[in-house]
Amino acid sequence: MTPREDKDPTTSDIVNATQCGEFDRVVEIVENGYPVSKRDNENVTLLHWAAINNRKEIVHYLISKGAEVDAIGGDLQSTPLHWAARQGHLNIIVALMQYRADPSLFDGDGMNCVHLAAQFGHTAIVAYLISKGQEINTPDVNGMTAIMWASYRVSTKDPTRLLISLGAALN
Repeated sequence: MTPREDKDPTTSDIVNATQCGEFDRVVEIVENGYPVSKRDNENVTLLHWAAINNRKEIVHYLISKGAEVDAIGGDLQSTPLHWAARQGHLNIIVALMQYRADPSLFDGDGMNCVHLAAQFGHTAIVAYLISKGQEINTPDVNGMTAIMWASYRVSTKDPTRLLISLGAALN
């Protein structure tokens, strides 16, 4: 589902309003009784959509209204934190972790947030997650560590260099 930026914000449905960052519309719909943890037809919560679209104000609002921080959803059976890690939204990662989101959870592909950030080249997120206590050498369900993913998938060497400097196992 792709947000439509050309829609009239006063008529947006809740998912579109969340994706497009229409904060006032999101508040209006939620205050009129929309349950913040309700899932759409893709089994995705509003918090997932806010996280993947880098909508920090909406993330804070939804959580203040009771959204489940570690909700599992979507085809990849992942959390909003996983979605933000894939997209490289460090500010969303920081916000979600302030609300105790768990970066060590594995998604449906068997990867945690460090694996995702490393394989998509998001060096700052890798550094942040490790600084917050995430284990650098945790393998995914197939035995691949963050440094293996960074070496395999990323064209720049930044995540690999960072992981080496932080003591990632090279064997």
